This record gives sequence, structure tokens and C-alpha cells, in this order.
Amino acid sequence: MAGLLVRPFGRRKFVGLFLASVVAGLADYPAIARAAVDPAETYVSNIADEVMKLANSGLSGNTLRGRFASLLNRYINLRGIANYALGPYQSKLPLGKRDEFYRLVNNYAAALFVYYVKDFQGSELEIISNTKQGSFTVIQSAIKQTGGGREQVRWRLASSGGGFRVADVNVKGVWLTISMKDRFSRVLNKSNGDFGALFEELRTADTW
Repeated sequence: MAGLLVRPFGRRKFVGLFLASVVAGLADYPAIARAAVDPAETYVSNIADEVMKLANSGLSGNTLRGRFASLLNRYINLRGIANYALGPYQSKLPLGKRDEFYRLVNNYAAALFVYYVKDFQGSELEIISNTKQGSFTVIQSAIKQTGGGREQVRWRLASSGGGFRVADVNVKGVWLTISMKDRFSRVLNKSNGDFGALFEELRTADTW
């Protein structure tokens, strides 16, 4: 066409248009997808995937409890929780009984997941919120159950070795640390500090 000035489409202009298109695309990218790259949320999602996989496995009884105990031991700082739960009795725990105590606490925590296994039979974890509380990261989530309901689970994470470790977990509206401390104190106070009574309680408990 006569009189039409055609300017060359240079590299600088091409790069500028490309970056503009990327930024525009990110603005429209779903918030839930962007949140998925958050390391704390990814950590929690991985735990939930394993919990749901076990809950849907068809296993039951002591076999399922043992699997949950192994899972919790990998992700949750159960020793820290157990020590906190002993309160003033922590210093009175017999040195030769500590390994047994931590093992029993692990199985005790796993008992909750076995008792409520149907509530964890889900297909997806929904992240509801992600907040900082002091040195902790608190993730509010919900397991979307296969039957159509939702089981809310709250996770309190602490930084550990460049990653995370679960410092506490809230299931069925109950924090693990608080529940343990209440129960341990009740048993030890009643038995005048006899750890044998607490060990027996942990061996026979079906849930928190």
C-alpha cells in the first residue's frame, strides 16, 4: 500500500510482548493452582494423600494402626508432643522406659486415625487457609470425603532442616497436644505419678 510505513518487528519488542502475555496469563491463573507451589501446603497435601491412601486401602485393626503409626512417625514430632503432654511429670519419666513410652504414644496417636478411618476416606485435600502464628505455619484444610462430606484438619507446622515437621494436628476439633496433656495428667494424678498406669492406658486406648 502506498504511503504505509512498515517498521521491523525487532527482538526487543518481541520480548516485551512475550513478557506482557506471561504476566497477563498469571493474573488469570487460578489462585488454588498458584497456592499449590507453597512448600507448607505441598507438605501438608503429601501427608493427606498418604492418610487418604491408607484409609482407602481396606486394611483394618492392628495392621492399619501399625501403618498409621509409621506414617505419623515420619511426619509428626511425636516426641516433642509427648514430652509436652507429660508436663511436670516429664522429668520423672524413667530413663529406661523412654523408648517404650514414645512407641506407645506413637501407637496411641495412630489409634485416632483408625477409629475415625471412614472420615479420612477421601479423594482430595482442599487448602482453606495458610497463616503464620509466631514461628509456626498453620494450615486449615478439609478432606473431601468419598461420601460427599468434608473432614476438617488443621496442621501446625514448625521449620525443620530446611523443610517442615508437624508440631501439632487438630482432628475432630481436638488438638493432639491438648488432648494428650489432659489425659496423661488425669492418669498420672490419679495414680500418684505411677507411669505403669499411664503405659497401660496407652496400650489399651482405642482413641483420644
